Amino acid sequence: MVTSRLHRSYQRLNVREHRRNYQGADSWTFSFHGIHKRRKKILEELLERAARVLERFDQLESSSPESISRKVTELRPRFMKDPVPEEALIEGLACSSVAAKHVLGFRPHVEQVAGALGLFQGYLIEMATGEGKTLTVALAAALRGFTRLPCHVVTSNDYLAERDGIELAKYYGYFGLKVAAVTSEMNSEGRQKAYEADVVYTTPKELLADFLRDRLILGQPYDPARRHLRRVVGVVQQEKGIVMRGLHCAIIDEADSVLIDEAVTPLIISRPTEDRQLMESTLMAQKWINPLQPDVDYEVDFQFRDIIVPEKTVQAFDEMIKRLPPGWRNRERLKELLKTALVAREHYRKGIHYVVDDGKIHLIDEFTGRIMAHRTWQQGLHQAVEAKEGLEISPPNETAASMSFQRFFRCFPVLAGLSGTAKESKSELWQIYHLPVLTLPTHRPVQRIVHPLAVFGSAELKWKEVIAEIRKVYQMGRPILVGTGSVKASEELASLLEKERIPFRLLNAVRHAQEAEIISQAGQTGKVTIATNMAGRGTDIKLEPGVIERGGLHVIATECFESGRVDRQLMGRAGRQGDPGSVRFILSLEDDLLKKYIPGPMRQMLRRMLQAEGKASKVLEGAYSLAQNAAERMSRRARKRLLKEDHWLEETLAQDGIAPGE
Repeated sequence: MVTSRLHRSYQRLNVREHRRNYQGADSWTFSFHGIHKRRKKILEELLERAARVLERFDQLESSSPESISRKVTELRPRFMKDPVPEEALIEGLACSSVAAKHVLGFRPHVEQVAGALGLFQGYLIEMATGEGKTLTVALAAALRGFTRLPCHVVTSNDYLAERDGIELAKYYGYFGLKVAAVTSEMNSEGRQKAYEADVVYTTPKELLADFLRDRLILGQPYDPARRHLRRVVGVVQQEKGIVMRGLHCAIIDEADSVLIDEAVTPLIISRPTEDRQLMESTLMAQKWINPLQPDVDYEVDFQFRDIIVPEKTVQAFDEMIKRLPPGWRNRERLKELLKTALVAREHYRKGIHYVVDDGKIHLIDEFTGRIMAHRTWQQGLHQAVEAKEGLEISPPNETAASMSFQRFFRCFPVLAGLSGTAKESKSELWQIYHLPVLTLPTHRPVQRIVHPLAVFGSAELKWKEVIAEIRKVYQMGRPILVGTGSVKASEELASLLEKERIPFRLLNAVRHAQEAEIISQAGQTGKVTIATNMAGRGTDIKLEPGVIERGGLHVIATECFESGRVDRQLMGRAGRQGDPGSVRFILSLEDDLLKKYIPGPMRQMLRRMLQAEGKASKVLEGAYSLAQNAAERMSRRARKRLLKEDHWLEETLAQDGIAPGE
């Protein structure tokens, strides 16, 4: 018992060094190693081993629960070995597959078993939408649970974490494993109890926040051996309030969203601090910028979301400096105030970057379309947006601890994940996370029809075509999912459909309470569903009887996103598991993607070309690809810059005797 407690205490304190960031010639060599790790032969071997698992499944299918439980008990010591013996892995996965059939009523197909094997071995598995990711994750997590080391399954939101924790409890219980969910509503005691489970379902934000809070409680010295020795001799008292058992294995669902799209976004543990001077200065600056005009008094950089304020504009406000609070009475602070207020006005728009609810600003995740609870912008920007909206100014926050997802998930000794769209980022996922990507074939052939691109010169013409498309498909009795890029666009389309008297369901960051219910019903006859790109990741759109004969789900994309992976996610909603379906992109030259990444003269040329030809051409299609490539290059540079900063920080902390996980 004492040894167990000491080991557990050590695990809570111990954080492995981050996965190495290779440079120069080493980076080239490591890249070739990644190509070798994701070669076609690996996938073929996984499928062959999966077939062996299903052969053993057929032999064990009639076994009693007691018999399967005994086999798992016998196998557990073998799962403590590294690597796990092949025969033990085959037997363990066959047992977990039998449990899936007995408890959940599903016989895993060969692709799901191959995916589970890949996850157990630390791969990022690309599986198409509707191919059964939830069961694939459960099969792999059960194997990790056999080791009794912490296994965290990271899902998109609280609903999915809680749903899977509840629905899979009997499945994990079949082996004597405990499962729990950690959600944003839980208190410290509930979290601590949940993390004691063998398999824990949670979100990336909750997991990282709990990790940071535990780090704050642990304090210094950070080295686990030194700290444990100090506690044994009575120098450090037993810490209270620690909720996690440590970091060992993370299996990330929708891994591309977490590891790529949200990689550089820091999660910050903060506390409010009273700064009356900033609050007063922000209100003044908001009034002062009212007469300022873009391209006259300042320049707007849409690509980098920046504002360039020339000195002549700042000088025009010299007389105002003396009105500012004492700590802000100089020209540099004045320029900072004006720039922040203008950034809030020009680059942060309601319904796209945030919503206002109950007198407060709520941030929207631009990649998922969901509200980011308890999140604020830093460096006075949040207060500037509040001033723009005429809201009460909230106190700024003081940072107590901060870490990016990119840095955090590189701390895990065992990292794996699934996604419907990962192959575009396979090189980056290997270089940063040492995650090789394998793309599994679909269980049934894809029957999705992708219609030619439709591009219009104005947003007004685009929305007219969208309405006409919806009306035509709606009259056929087919279900329709319309993807929009923002809350604002979804509300505008909803207003147009109301005028046309076409019934619909609306899903966006403001109306997200029934997300799973709305998406689960989106496959019913004649259903029209408008959704931002939050569109129910993790929830299947199942077609009701009769819909398949009509052609299945029709997806309408009303703009291209900055990442082509997000477009593929939306397209993947149609034609799941071999069902029929279709997709059509209806776009405009006034879409934000082109405005942000295609220069004005080139957009004018595209407009003339569209007027001359009357339809989308290869050049127009290429322009959207060009814009997406520019956006993705910028994002990659940001992630690479953060990686270098992390590497520098690790070296600095190592020189000071501090572990890199701090």
